[in-house]
Amino acid sequence: MYKVHFRLREEEYQLVAESLDLSHPYFVSIKDMILDYEEGLVLNPHLENTKKRFAEVASIMIPLQNVQLIETLQDRPKKPRESGNFVVLPASDKPDNE
Repeated sequence: MYKVHFRLREEEYQLVAESLDLSHPYFVSIKDMILDYEEGLVLNPHLENTKKRFAEVASIMIPLQNVQLIETLQDRPKKPRESGNFVVLPASDKPDNE
């Protein structure tokens, strides 16, 4: 997976994609975009704008001079973890201050 940082019409964007095509001499082609990629629990309004902007786009070709950074990401887990491991401790009938 790749994360591409680029500028488009004076706006900065970050897109995560399964594949890139770098074979064209002047463009970076982003295919198989992942718009639901989350990096944390905090809602990012810029990410929401990116989702709206590229929701109907199958692929995009960005001029090479507009690309700021291309990161290679580790593959994310196939299924997000819904819950963690919990340990239930037995409750004591006595208060702590006795």
